[in-house]
Amino acid sequence: MQQAPRTMVVSLQKTGTHLMQGLMLELGYKMTGVPRPAPDNTPEFDDEALLQIASITRSREEYAELQTVSSAELRRRTQDDWAALGWSWQRRLGQRVVNRYGQTRLDHADSVITNPHINYSRFADTPPGLCWMYHELDLDKVDGTFLQEWVSTGSPRLIFNYRDPRDTVVSMINFLEGKTAAGYGNFYEFDIFHRVLTSMDTWEEKIDYALRDTSFLGRDQFERSLWMLRHPDVCKVSYEDLVGPNGGGTRERQLDAVSRLLTHIGSDLDPEKVADTVYNQNSWSFFKGRTGTWREYFNERNLARFNEQFGDLLQQFGYE
Repeated sequence: MQQAPRTMVVSLQKTGTHLMQGLMLELGYKMTGVPRPAPDNTPEFDDEALLQIASITRSREEYAELQTVSSAELRRRTQDDWAALGWSWQRRLGQRVVNRYGQTRLDHADSVITNPHINYSRFADTPPGLCWMYHELDLDKVDGTFLQEWVSTGSPRLIFNYRDPRDTVVSMINFLEGKTAAGYGNFYEFDIFHRVLTSMDTWEEKIDYALRDTSFLGRDQFERSLWMLRHPDVCKVSYEDLVGPNGGGTRERQLDAVSRLLTHIGSDLDPEKVADTVYNQNSWSFFKGRTGTWREYFNERNLARFNEQFGDLLQQFGYE
């Protein structure tokens, strides 16, 4: 059995992205997309891979010249090409780059890229051994040629991770207030909500605000992901599945989820051994990591508002 060379994980915000990252690293993938770069998750490329990347990012003339230079010169001249290709794909995949990182990321990518036909490149042309991880994949924002490639080839293998929407509200508030190990992250929009939430005194007020503000982080992510929940070619795993007994779940559900994921990507690793590595409390974004914590924070008024606005989602995602 040959493991898929490329995978894509869509993990809704505060639904256990750190669990998915740890799992995919255990399967041998390096990360790109929303995970923070770290020594254990950042891809490294040899000269052959650098030239493959340059064949996508550089003009025909520049690529031909790069094929003639020394290894050291190749690395010097292509040091920004992988990042440029990554940002180019973030744009094609409809990611909120400008909102989260600033226009300068795309401007820099455009200054590196000299291939006028880069948007005709296939996802299959990207380096193998990577897991592309994002918080959303909105059908109305994604480059249609990517969707066509995925439908016709089944690659990249797509995995969708979600969680009880009520728990995500609580987890998001804790995260944006900076209660996790390394603060609330580096997306620019986080600063706005951090200031709003920390000005409020009660959990009732914070939850009410999170449910009312249509721009609040992740507020519409479940509705916009229903296509992945229902698509038969997407592997669906929930936080409650993956977290196992250490996080309030069960070993049986954890093993079932890991086994389904391994089958989906064509891995022959032992599900038992892989499952043992999933629950990681050392993640920078980890806070409590328990299931059902919303019951400690939602009062009757909060719950009534949630059910009024999002009650149908609980049924759609299997939480009622």
